[in-house]
Amino acid sequence: MPSTLHNTPMAKEASSQGLLAKFFGISADEHGDSQWRPDSTAGFEVIGLGLSRTGTTSLREALTMLGFGPVHHGVEIYRRPDHRERVIEFMHWLNQHPRESETASHEMKKRLRALTRGYRSTMDAPMCDLIPEVVATYPDAKFILTVRDSEESWWCSWNESIGHQLGTGPRRFLYRCLISSVHLLRRMDDLCQEIRIRLERNWGSISPRMYRLHNQRVHELVPQERLLEYNVKDGWGPLCAFLDVEVPDRPFPRLNEGANIKAIYVGHQLFGAATWAFYLGLVVGAVYLAAKHRNPSAFLQSALKWIGLRSE
Repeated sequence: MPSTLHNTPMAKEASSQGLLAKFFGISADEHGDSQWRPDSTAGFEVIGLGLSRTGTTSLREALTMLGFGPVHHGVEIYRRPDHRERVIEFMHWLNQHPRESETASHEMKKRLRALTRGYRSTMDAPMCDLIPEVVATYPDAKFILTVRDSEESWWCSWNESIGHQLGTGPRRFLYRCLISSVHLLRRMDDLCQEIRIRLERNWGSISPRMYRLHNQRVHELVPQERLLEYNVKDGWGPLCAFLDVEVPDRPFPRLNEGANIKAIYVGHQLFGAATWAFYLGLVVGAVYLAAKHRNPSAFLQSALKWIGLRSE
């Protein structure tokens, strides 16, 4: 068996996970089971409505340990290209048809259920930004609002990590230019912009007050008996009591990836710049060969030698 594993998608995925760990310090093992298979009968049982940078990664791992996995999280969108495209399509559709959300239409619920089928829980964006949609679609779920000690501490963490990708100024324009040479990065940025549109529609602007307004909206829409306001500093006790499960004989997971997010943001730009440099090198090489060989046949032969497809 080990000898046949190297060319499988699973092995390739493991290789990409190794790169994440090597360059960004991110352990794939801390982001859910990459080998899970969707369960067509599963639907959301636990929904995290706390904004990003409120302990959602720690809570995702805790829910997995308690048996509420698989958990839909931002890493899943990176990890699964087909799912990423469905998420982008859904967010774009919602932004283009806000009335569907306002009326909790049958079409909106059908699309959201199809998108989330196979997951038992969800944390983080984009689901945490779709408060009325998920409450209307999954009224029997349990909801967890993760919070930080203060609005100021949340904004500082948000602005120094995720905020880089949701801005609108010159830095954001430069980022888009650099990463546009890489399809994955370009599509992930497309999703970030759909999320930005949604946040601005919800709260008027992306600012510190968004934290307070978001949490108020959660309390307005979610029945209090189905809602737990939760700080991950509180550990297993209140979480397990709310979910009616036993407290595990293991420490509560403490994961903080603010520094990793910033490293990834810089890494995206470096990788995009390197890709542009490679493309530029190809163009310069082609121009050089064309100038050196005005005879098309001789130019073609030299080009093939240059890229290694023809021997001397």
